[in-house]
Amino acid sequence: MPYKRKIDKYRDDSVLHYATTFKAEIDLIQPKNLYLIVGRGGGKTSDIAAERAMDICYDMPGAPFCMVGDTYVNLKKNIIRTFLEGWDRKGWVEGVHYVVEEKPPQHFKNSFNKLLSYKHTICVNTGSNFTIVSLENPSAVAGNSYVHLFADEVKYNPESKMAKLTKANRGYSAKFRYSPYYLGHTFTTDMPDVNQKEFGWILKTLGKMNKKRAMLALQTGLILNEIKIEYVHALDTQDPKKIANATRKLAKWEERHVRTRKDLTLAYVTSSLVNLDILTTEYFFNEVETDLLDVLTGLFSIKPKLRKSAKFYNKLEDRHFYYDGYDKEYYKSFSMKEQLIESSLGLSHCRHDKPLACGVDFGNMNSMYIGQIQGDIDRGLKFLYVLVPEQIPDLAEKFRSFFKHHRHKKLIMRYDRAGNNMHRLKEDWASWLKKHIEYDKQSKSTGWIVQLESIGQANIYHEEEYMLVNEMLSETNDSFERIRIDAHNCAEIKCSLELAPSKKDGKGNMKKVKTSERKPTALLPRQSTNASDAFKYYICTPERLKEIKSEGNPHSYTVDVR
Repeated sequence: MPYKRKIDKYRDDSVLHYATTFKAEIDLIQPKNLYLIVGRGGGKTSDIAAERAMDICYDMPGAPFCMVGDTYVNLKKNIIRTFLEGWDRKGWVEGVHYVVEEKPPQHFKNSFNKLLSYKHTICVNTGSNFTIVSLENPSAVAGNSYVHLFADEVKYNPESKMAKLTKANRGYSAKFRYSPYYLGHTFTTDMPDVNQKEFGWILKTLGKMNKKRAMLALQTGLILNEIKIEYVHALDTQDPKKIANATRKLAKWEERHVRTRKDLTLAYVTSSLVNLDILTTEYFFNEVETDLLDVLTGLFSIKPKLRKSAKFYNKLEDRHFYYDGYDKEYYKSFSMKEQLIESSLGLSHCRHDKPLACGVDFGNMNSMYIGQIQGDIDRGLKFLYVLVPEQIPDLAEKFRSFFKHHRHKKLIMRYDRAGNNMHRLKEDWASWLKKHIEYDKQSKSTGWIVQLESIGQANIYHEEEYMLVNEMLSETNDSFERIRIDAHNCAEIKCSLELAPSKKDGKGNMKKVKTSERKPTALLPRQSTNASDAFKYYICTPERLKEIKSEGNPHSYTVDVR
């Protein structure tokens, strides 16, 4: 067996980086299009996508790129932060190799495209630059041209909006068409769960991969890697003849590698186990103990089966949600270096001079669904919650902080009958929450007036909620407002309403199945019916319940258990 020479990892001019076998394979193939579905903790953003971006910057110096996310809030809070952390770990230094929303230093090379502003832009010392784009307004970049698109967490990105954005993946062919990365995509996510209304279009890219070509690129990459080692050893000899021979051989195989990569798509599904050495077995055991269904999807990248249980909110449709709830100008005012402060000022549909109403559910997840009646629309604005060990004062603090700038400080509160327990002793949960909204930690008045509307009210039965909410969702009764819920600011409500199953009891009454509320605490916000109960108390006012139960109501709802 022939001896393969290696690079001495302890030599002065070497830098040692850890990489998983999966990451090494991607580095050897280097496709034009990379579509990855990787389990949580698999390093898809900070490791794979971040280093691939570095390679692309060197391969197309001066080129314009685009970084895409569903909202500016998600981009700034999660995606960009993780991406830049990956660069930092791999040796890039801010101010030396890249700058964020700043004019590039003099030692940076010039970009090929003209930048009129550095807002929402990351510039790299190769002259390349990344424009940060939110799918809240994809048409805003329709006139721009980018030579490579990056997107993380694409399970949150609608296919129709991504299709509009890919039209900007064009141009600069004279300068960059010889790069295998030209007009390529780098899209990553963990496994989409269609049961939670996540977008699974990336799964269609699996059929675009030519496995034989991908294997050829991998084999060529392995040979090229060996030749690079030979080249380094030739340099060490300082023998001109050996260096010349190694240089010619290296150029020949680099050209072959480029040919195998041209227009190549690599689409891959893998689990978090690819990063087992870093995550450790303890991490997986802890995750498995929490919830098996979430682990199968989130960690092991097993495509979830479509659940066919009857839905409690069976008239719920996409029209009942709106996706322009973020005030883009408010959130765009924050630089990527600043801490993002979420506030009611960032709600595009909030009427700050009108009172607010909320539905509150108490328990191991204390939650508030906050909205306003706006003409014929009952608009959901924000969902807030705390999980144990956080308590009622923490929920009140979240409310006061988020709605600090709301001018009409009146809150109408509706809640579960259990919230009235011990009301006479003024130790009930509802009064506790009211107190901590109206007064801060120093017992100073905040200016808020909380009106408790559920004192002395009877239980709201499942069948009553079922009939009322589904009639409101059907929008056939002019007595009721149309429900519109902020899909981003009330994401937990959206998940809870979409997933809540139903069944009939022995008397034929409709029931909401609430077994999901026994899940581990951390999973309750998006995987249980808890949030839907806060929605229930908000919607089910005495006046509406009276209307739905009136014998003369021509719109009396017929129970549908399909």
